[in-house]
Amino acid sequence: MRLPILIFLCVFGVFALALEDARYPGGVAIVPLSEFGKIAPIAFCDDRRLKIQKLPSGEWAAIVGVSIDAKPNANKYLSYWTIEGKSAIVPFKIGDKAYPIQRLTIDQSMEALDQATIDRVAKERGIIAAAIAEFSEDIGGDTRMRAPLIAPISSAFGLRRVINKTPRRPHSGTDLAAPKGTPIAAPSSGVVALEGSHFYCGNFVLLNHGEGLFTLYCHLDRSAVKTGQATKTGAIVGYVGATGRVTGAHLHWSAALNGAWFDPLLLVSRADLAKLTPKPQSPQKR
Repeated sequence: MRLPILIFLCVFGVFALALEDARYPGGVAIVPLSEFGKIAPIAFCDDRRLKIQKLPSGEWAAIVGVSIDAKPNANKYLSYWTIEGKSAIVPFKIGDKAYPIQRLTIDQSMEALDQATIDRVAKERGIIAAAIAEFSEDIGGDTRMRAPLIAPISSAFGLRRVINKTPRRPHSGTDLAAPKGTPIAAPSSGVVALEGSHFYCGNFVLLNHGEGLFTLYCHLDRSAVKTGQATKTGAIVGYVGATGRVTGAHLHWSAALNGAWFDPLLLVSRADLAKLTPKPQSPQKR
């Protein structure tokens, strides 16, 4: 099901991409609930509570992040309840999207990890996964976001790497190639959910923008905030670096909604997106 572009532009402001085309792995689905009124329904999909926004028509819609790992061309269902006691199940379909594939042959020693590191990585991924699964009430964050910095895109979201003939995880964020020390601005207001250092992420900051929406900033030279700190749009949260599993300085920027990683460029205004042009070189190795 697709809705007119105008609906999405009105709901989210001027977007980089037409969100009626975002019902695919790594995208966002906007699912009307055929409900009106002053109080938003409560909706769930895959046991995750969903962000709710009102369309210009006055109808409520559920905003569903679709994981980059989601099965393409799959039927999905969400359920919702109203304050009046009404409940319903709403079906929607996930399409497909072809992401670029990069095939690399590298020395095995560059990818080999010892067991202690493998255990550390698993623990750290669990920490991030648990954090982005949280649902808080509205804390003033906005889905109309600015880019955290203006720089060339060095590795696009969804890039699928095949290293030594073995498929690896799709790229769960967008890499922006900026010099070490470049300040990174919060794209919208929120609260620092996590701040620390992980093996792959290096120094990182995870922002909670409310109602299940998070943004993640990795490989920082250093952060400028602490866990629990409130941030405003434009506030500096950290500085570009080359920490973690990287080959050079850049910002890895990710976005998650209802626990699902999706393309952060779907949050960016057309004005900012026009400045984030692809860099004419091979994507960053991660």
